[in-house]
Amino acid sequence: MPVRANSNGSGGFMADGVTHTGGRPSHEAAEELDRTIIAIATAQFMRAGYAATSVEHIAKVIGCSKATIYRRYPSKKELFRAVVHERCRDMVDILQAKPEGQANPMDAIKDMLRRFLDFLLVPETVETYRILIMDCQQFASITADLDRAIEPLHARMNSLLGQALGWADTPANRAEIAVLEMSLRGLFTGWPLHQMLSGHKPFATKAAERRFFEASWNVLESAVHMRKVSGPPA
Repeated sequence: MPVRANSNGSGGFMADGVTHTGGRPSHEAAEELDRTIIAIATAQFMRAGYAATSVEHIAKVIGCSKATIYRRYPSKKELFRAVVHERCRDMVDILQAKPEGQANPMDAIKDMLRRFLDFLLVPETVETYRILIMDCQQFASITADLDRAIEPLHARMNSLLGQALGWADTPANRAEIAVLEMSLRGLFTGWPLHQMLSGHKPFATKAAERRFFEASWNVLESAVHMRKVSGPPA
C-alpha cells in the first residue's frame, strides 16, 4: 500500500492517492485510514519486532500524528492486538471457505489442512507467532483472544472428523475427537512452523511442500481408518 506524507503542511496524510486534511474524515476516509494503520503497523512489527517498533515510527511512515493512531488504539499493545486479530480474521476467512460439491468429510478436512499450511507459511503469520512466543506473558491476553477467534475452525474440524469416523455425538466421543484433531493437525504444522521460527525455509520448492503434505495426509488417513475400525472409546 503506497503511503506518503502530505506536502501541504496541514498535518494530514495521503494514502492510495486519497488526501485527508485537518477536518473530521469521512466514513470512507476513516476506514481507509484504519486499513493503512493496520497495514503499516503489520509491516513494521514484522520487520523489526514488537520491542523495536514505536507508534511514533509507524505514524511517521504513514504521515500522520501519533495522536491519530492513539485515538484508535490507546497503546502499542492494543495496536499489536489489532494486527493479530487481522491475521486471525484472514485465516478464518481462508479456512471457512467451503468448495462446492465437497460432500466427503475427508475431502473437506484435506482442503482445510492444505489451506492452513499455506497460511502458516506466509512470513507475516510466522512473525506474528514469533512475537507472541518471545514474550508470551505480556501477550497472554492476545493469545487467549486468538484461541477464542479460531475456536470455530477447530469445532468444524472436529465435526468433520466425527462424520468421517461415524461415531455417535456423545461427550466422551467429542473429547476423544478433540484430542485426535490436535494430534493430527500437528502432523502438518509442527515441523514447518518450527523450521520457520528457527529462521529456516522448510521447503526448497513447491514440489517438496506437496510431498510433505501428501506424506502427512497419508498418515492422517491411516490414523482415521484405524480409529474407525477400533471404534469409539469404551
